[in-house]
Amino acid sequence: MLSVCAGRSGPPNTGSDAPRHRILLLLLGAVWMAATGAAPAMQRPRAEAPLAERNSPNRREPFFQRGVAFTQERWRNGGDYASASIGEALAPLKQLGVDSVSVSPFAFMPGPSVPDLIRFRDESDEGIANVTGQAHRLGLKVMLKPQVWLRGGFYSGNIHFGSGADRATWFAKYRQWILHYARLAEENHANLLCLGNELGEMAGYGAGWRGMIASVRRSYHGPLTYAAHWGEEFETLPFWDSLDYIGLNNYYPLAHDGNTSAEALQKGANEVLRRVEQVQKRWRRPVIFTEAGFPSRRGGVVEPWNEKPPATLDLDEQARGYEAVFRSFFGKPWFYGMYWWKWYSTGVGGGPGDSSITPMNKPAAAVMSRWYRGRQ
Repeated sequence: MLSVCAGRSGPPNTGSDAPRHRILLLLLGAVWMAATGAAPAMQRPRAEAPLAERNSPNRREPFFQRGVAFTQERWRNGGDYASASIGEALAPLKQLGVDSVSVSPFAFMPGPSVPDLIRFRDESDEGIANVTGQAHRLGLKVMLKPQVWLRGGFYSGNIHFGSGADRATWFAKYRQWILHYARLAEENHANLLCLGNELGEMAGYGAGWRGMIASVRRSYHGPLTYAAHWGEEFETLPFWDSLDYIGLNNYYPLAHDGNTSAEALQKGANEVLRRVEQVQKRWRRPVIFTEAGFPSRRGGVVEPWNEKPPATLDLDEQARGYEAVFRSFFGKPWFYGMYWWKWYSTGVGGGPGDSSITPMNKPAAAVMSRWYRGRQ
């Protein structure tokens, strides 16, 4: 999983800036297509399932998601989910063809072997209600995706307990925490709830998760997923059949050497498709990418999770990675969309001098928009 604490920048790009924002992306896309010979996106052959009414028994009906991860950036005014102006950062996404956003509140653990789960003081229920409500008013669907952050730079997949008692304590606290967000998701009509994110060894205790899922379904009546780390966790998770979507944080490499041509990346994306399809055929559930992305740096498609400096800027390589993923997955009848990591809640960031993973104000955003909008 990529760091959720990476640098952020800038005020919201809204109001009179919104048309210029769209024009900039279209121009970037045109330049990139002319330079690379990329063909335009094909219209998705399968119609999207209509969004069910809030109280309908069909709330768990699968729906296609043209998404981005809308990450909370508090370092600048207006970036908090509770901000009255958060809708100004969401509004430009509609022009790009985005119809879904993920929203991620966090809890933290003091260490990977400390069975405690502590909610951040500034993670407010009011913020979740506000950002969800403003997204819905704009016609955007919302996936609520609570996540765990570990103090000391540890990764959530490193969580491990030496005793069964500590593990049971952690599961009890996690269950209490996720049930809180299940109730919040129900109250605010979230369209999808993600029960966990890249929890590594802890995701292997299928019986514990099945019991938790049953409890969650008594509080939240919409569809459920889990965001699995690419590779072993995704390919061996034991409880996909208890969920409505198979969720993958898709950071599979598209290349393993210096060849990052469009042809090489398409071959790599087709290999990822083969691996994902094996999981889908076994469990017979629709697949979504709960996260996906590439940093705009040279070698970003080789190590999609690595956006640490120093880096040699390569906006075109990032865009080629997006194009390859769309071409491999977007027309598959069992594939129901993705959330590109990440779009800052301040409304601005990225740009031609930025090598981080965000697609904001880069050719990759134009590729995303072209596919999401279904232009011929």
